[in-house]
Amino acid sequence: MRPLLASLAALSVLAVAACGQPDKPADPAAAAAAAGAEAHKIDWREGDVEDAFAEAAEANKPVLLYWGAVWCPPCNQLKAGLFQDPEFVARTRDFIPVYLDGDSKGAQAWGQRFGIKGYPTLIVLRPDRTEITRLSGGGDPEKVEAVLKAAQRGGPNASELLQRALADPGRLSADDWTLLSEYGWAVDAGRLVKPDEATGVLERLARAAPTLILQHRFALAALAQRPKDAPALPAARQAEVRALLDAVLSSPAEVRANRGALIYSGVDVIKAAAPAGPERARLSAALIQALDRVYDDATLGTQDRLSTTYADIAVFRAQAGKDAAVPTALRDKVRQRAAWADQSAKTAYERQSTISTAANLLSEAGDKTGAEALLTAELQKSKTPYYYMPELADLAEARGDKAAAVDWLRKGYETAEGPATRAQWGVLYVDGLIRLTPRDKTVIETAAGQVIGELSGQPDSYHQRTRQRFDTLGKSLTDWSRANNGAAVLERLRGRIAEACAAQTDADARAACQSWLKPA
Repeated sequence: MRPLLASLAALSVLAVAACGQPDKPADPAAAAAAAGAEAHKIDWREGDVEDAFAEAAEANKPVLLYWGAVWCPPCNQLKAGLFQDPEFVARTRDFIPVYLDGDSKGAQAWGQRFGIKGYPTLIVLRPDRTEITRLSGGGDPEKVEAVLKAAQRGGPNASELLQRALADPGRLSADDWTLLSEYGWAVDAGRLVKPDEATGVLERLARAAPTLILQHRFALAALAQRPKDAPALPAARQAEVRALLDAVLSSPAEVRANRGALIYSGVDVIKAAAPAGPERARLSAALIQALDRVYDDATLGTQDRLSTTYADIAVFRAQAGKDAAVPTALRDKVRQRAAWADQSAKTAYERQSTISTAANLLSEAGDKTGAEALLTAELQKSKTPYYYMPELADLAEARGDKAAAVDWLRKGYETAEGPATRAQWGVLYVDGLIRLTPRDKTVIETAAGQVIGELSGQPDSYHQRTRQRFDTLGKSLTDWSRANNGAAVLERLRGRIAEACAAQTDADARAACQSWLKPA
């Protein structure tokens, strides 16, 4: 909705209220408070991407596109943190901000057009729809604000800057390096760099960057991208990586700035830096100590702080093996932090971004009963309880209760909201049936038919995540059919999908849909 239309709608609401209560005097304090609250909100244009680009062309402003979902924990982390930051909110007024929920009409087609890999993604685009840069949304507000400031000034986009940085890095300004260093490599989806080339490109950027902090940032990102089965580094290179880790882990500011890479890839980087032995143990202890300081940083949100605990479990697993029992001290640490997060997360956004992490940490630490209790309690508090049901199904399956696992998957699918979400949860349900009750052909066929039916009445739905989920389902069904004499079931499902695909308005989507479940 354009600002003018929004203003007219607001005036209509005020007029109705005034007519309904003609004798009630105005409350200046309440009006001022409401105005202040609106001033600290982002003026999202919801769903209408075409309208946003038209407005951007008229105003000569870039578009800030946010792709998310109501149930997505990282999306809610953005809503609880970055989207509440006054400086970020103020900066968005220099853009045309548009929110594209993955379940809104046409959203999956837009996601495919922009090469969006997952929720959440922030993309900055020119009015002509060319991409300037993209962010995963996990950065600190001041870093994201700096990227938007750099993007607003115009100039080369991330793709052009990358080519310049590799060919002639001296041509890049400080703003250019800011834009490149904060680029969302995790959500790149091969737009700038092919996945198998990412490590090499990031290593070259590390050598070309003008400051030590940027060199460290690119070097860590490169190491985080290394395949897990990559050959061992030469001794001299291992020494360089150890020096890098020592420099980063001794700097609280660098630990905070690189916390994502350290939390989720830190153990792998340490393995690359040192063979099993004293040096690896020393670096592992330094990693935990550095991330404990991040956990104690009250300026960060609950989810940011809680997620640091993943490194504790990763370090333990690397030392003791994946099946070793978690020691009491580590389990108590996880329980304490999960309880703290449960108490600290007050708003709906905070809870949606935090509770799943808390439960997952409890489960990883061996307290599956505590994880199940936390998730079950959250069902009564959450606006999207279906999100937690597949996790409850996993826990039920882990304790051997197949019937409860199937029931949770069924309930999750039946209560899920939104076309893309229902397709995703439906695929989880059918996959669960195939895994847990493979001989029940009737139930599997009925459930798969229901999921196919989700496409009916959604002529623009077979794109992006929905298509990816159906690809997954097609493989599962084909493998199941081979093992369980299910050819007749597949043939009937092919008939169902043919009807649903015929309604797809996009030719490419229709062709991809019609090829689903076809014999190889």
